[in-house]
Amino acid sequence: MTALPEDVFPALLPLPSLLIEGGEAGAAIRAVNSPLCALTGFAESDLVGQPLATLECRHGDHAGWSSLREALGRGEGARVELLLAHKGGASFWGELFVVPRPDEPGRFLGQIVDITRCREAEGALALSRQREALGLLTNSVAHEFNNFLQILIGYIDGLKRRLGDRQEPFIQRAVTRSTEASERAAVLTRQLLAHSRRIAPDLRPVDLGGAVRAALDRLRPSLPPRITLDLSIPDGLPPALCNPSQVELALGHILANACEAMAGEGTVTIRLFAIEPGDRTLQRPEAGAVALTVSDTGHGLSPEMQARALAPFATTREAGRGAGLAIVHGLMKRQNGTISLDSRPGEGATVRLVFPAAG
Repeated sequence: MTALPEDVFPALLPLPSLLIEGGEAGAAIRAVNSPLCALTGFAESDLVGQPLATLECRHGDHAGWSSLREALGRGEGARVELLLAHKGGASFWGELFVVPRPDEPGRFLGQIVDITRCREAEGALALSRQREALGLLTNSVAHEFNNFLQILIGYIDGLKRRLGDRQEPFIQRAVTRSTEASERAAVLTRQLLAHSRRIAPDLRPVDLGGAVRAALDRLRPSLPPRITLDLSIPDGLPPALCNPSQVELALGHILANACEAMAGEGTVTIRLFAIEPGDRTLQRPEAGAVALTVSDTGHGLSPEMQARALAPFATTREAGRGAGLAIVHGLMKRQNGTISLDSRPGEGATVRLVFPAAG
C-alpha cells in the first residue's frame, strides 16, 4: 500500500484518506490508505494514478463535485458532501474534507466520512414531513368538499321528490346521473379522509382477485384505448386483509401513472400471487401475504427519480403533479401493507403492493 505522509495530520490517517494532486481540471489520486479501499471496494491499483473522478458516482447529484473542483482549482481546502461510487456499482454518501499541504503546493490531503445513514435519516424525516403536510391538505380539502357535497345531495333529493313522477327522459336521466355522481363523490371523500388518517379503513378478509376484477371493470372505461391490460390471477389465492375501496383507489392511481408513462401503445400487466408464510420480508411472516404487481412498458425511472418516487408531488411530468404514489403509500400503510417500486430507464416500471393474508 502506498504510504500516506505521516508528518501531516497523523491522527486522521486511520480513517479513509487519500492524497490528491492537481487543480480543477486534472486532479488525480496519488496515494490511498487501507480504510479508503475498504470503504469504496477499490484496490490500490484501481485508484492510484487515476483521476479523482474515479470516485464520482455517474448517476447522482454532481453539485458537490463542482464545488470541490472549484476549490481545488483555487488551491483551497473544502468540506463537501458527495455521492461516491463503490466498485460494485452501488453508491454512497461521503463527506470529504480536503486541506492543502503547506509544504507541497498543488497537493491536498483528503479524508472521507461515510454519511449515508445520516443522509437517509434526513431524507426519511423530510419525506415524513411532506406526507404529513399532504395529509393535512387532503383532510382540509376533503372536509370543504364534503360541505359542498351535502348541499348538492340535499338539492338532488329535493328534485327527486318533486320530479320523480315526471316521465320526461331528460329529467329522469339527469336525476339518476346526479344521484350516481353524488354517491361516487361521497365515496371519494371517504377515501381522501382515510388517506389523511382521519378515518380508519374497514379491514376484512377480501377475495383480492375478485376485488381487482371488479375495480378494473369500473376503471377500464377511463383508460386510453391504446393501452392493453393483461391480468393474471392464479387459482387458490388466499384472502387478503384489506379494504376493497382503498384497493380500487390505489389501483386507479397506479394505472394512471402507468398510462402517462407510455406515450404510444403499451401494455399494463397486473399479476396477483401468494407469498408463503415464513417470508422474512413480511411484517407478519407467520401469516403469509398476497401480492399485487402492476407493470408497464413505459419509459421507466432514473435511479434518482425511483429513490423519491413515493414522495408527495415527485413527478417526471409538469410541476404540481405526482401525488398518486404518495397517496398509494398512505393507503397501504393504513392497511398494514407495503409498496415498493422497481424500474430502470427504458425498461418500464413495476409497482408491488403486498397485503397481509387473512389469518
